[in-house]
Amino acid sequence: MSRDVAIAARLKYLFKRLTSFDPGRVWAFASQIAEEQGKWAPKIFVDMLIWAAFHDTAYIDYYEADFALLTRRERKTFMTSLVQHHLANALNDRQDVLQFENKLTFNRRFSAYLGREWLDLEEADATALREFSARNPVIVAKTPVGREGKGVFRHDTAEISDWEAFHAELLENGQRLVEQTIVQHPYLAEYCAGTVNTTRVATYFDGETVHLLMAAQKFGRGAVSDQFTWGGFFTMLDRNGHSVGPGHTGKHKSKYVTHPDSGASITEFQVPMWDDVLEMLDRAAREVPSVPYIGWDVAVGEDGPLLIEGNWTPGLYETRVSATGIRTGSRAQHRPVIEASRR
Repeated sequence: MSRDVAIAARLKYLFKRLTSFDPGRVWAFASQIAEEQGKWAPKIFVDMLIWAAFHDTAYIDYYEADFALLTRRERKTFMTSLVQHHLANALNDRQDVLQFENKLTFNRRFSAYLGREWLDLEEADATALREFSARNPVIVAKTPVGREGKGVFRHDTAEISDWEAFHAELLENGQRLVEQTIVQHPYLAEYCAGTVNTTRVATYFDGETVHLLMAAQKFGRGAVSDQFTWGGFFTMLDRNGHSVGPGHTGKHKSKYVTHPDSGASITEFQVPMWDDVLEMLDRAAREVPSVPYIGWDVAVGEDGPLLIEGNWTPGLYETRVSATGIRTGSRAQHRPVIEASRR
């Protein structure tokens, strides 16, 4: 049994699982895995239940990390959703995380790291929006609270004539935050020019040192966001910002040796200006010491890196053996934050 999650947190998790347990859904999951991986469904079904109950592994974690193809020892090297949520809840101050949940609050707190103009439409009137759009004809509008890129929209304002109506429409749709579009580094644009391809980096600040826990590069397919919900995929990165293998989405048989649209190599990818990315995050991670465990979304622009947002629950990114051949996860790199949660 894992020692990386407190007993109270595990009991709460098990109670939630038991009260919401749907054997039909679990069986459907097990059957899908068995069919995709050439395994026996009843064995997968029992194995999923055991790893959910005793090894902090949600069914989706089991599926996306290809646990059916891994040995027990190999599985124990992977981070899981429950472990990650426990770390975030144990270490991040529940009040101060609000600075990260709301994009407007985040932009105010981390304004020095944004590298772009933005407006709060509750404070800026239609005239201010028109002047902003004159400088930035294509704008990105966001709902202040949202996940997985679902509250992000792109608007071409060239044809707007009634700015009062446009301003009111954005507010009515909850798109209170308006931002200047980001011009990404030319190297990143070679992969997908129509989407800002961002880097997710998880850090832990122990009061003295900022620890790099995990890094992944996300790639878009031309939509406003590079998230999975918009067709995006990712590859894990090493400590030098270089791809460690093909990209994938967490779905079966999703494997990208090259970008499916541009043909640019995923396996040879290197985050541009990586040292600058790490230097910026070393500063940003110290800004709110009461929230030391963060997953940052970073865009690298023409002149350097800039922050998109910070996630106080960093998001689970792991390799997938069926896509990459890599059979080791990132739990070892998370030892600093795991040890801190035990104190």
